[in-house]
Amino acid sequence: MGLLLVLRAPLPRPKSLRRATRAQRRARHRADAEEWATARVRGVLLDVSVQELLPLLNAAGGNRLPILGQLDPWSDGVLVREDLPQLDADVDRLGAVAGNDEERGLVAALKALLARWRDEPDLALHWYGD
Repeated sequence: MGLLLVLRAPLPRPKSLRRATRAQRRARHRADAEEWATARVRGVLLDVSVQELLPLLNAAGGNRLPILGQLDPWSDGVLVREDLPQLDADVDRLGAVAGNDEERGLVAALKALLARWRDEPDLALHWYGD
């Protein structure tokens, strides 16, 4: 199970594919896969294991974290630019409690993603859960 964090332009309200044909759904999934591959190369995508993230979040304060504490790893959502200062503080708290190399690597990857977001102010941080 994973949580996909990606920087992308704010999206208009998505059209539902419930009534789409199989071919349309396959084309949409192919386009999404190509977008994720490009985002990974550009460094604006982070795939986080929920089993790795949740213990770190709980050690840092769990639900008391203003942004990360409210993040549901089994749903989708969007963080806007105004959330960046609080998200920075949350990631700093994660860094303070990171106890092993795996957790420190996750915190470093989150900080790199946030630094990239600061460089590209027209993007929003989307998360896609399992």
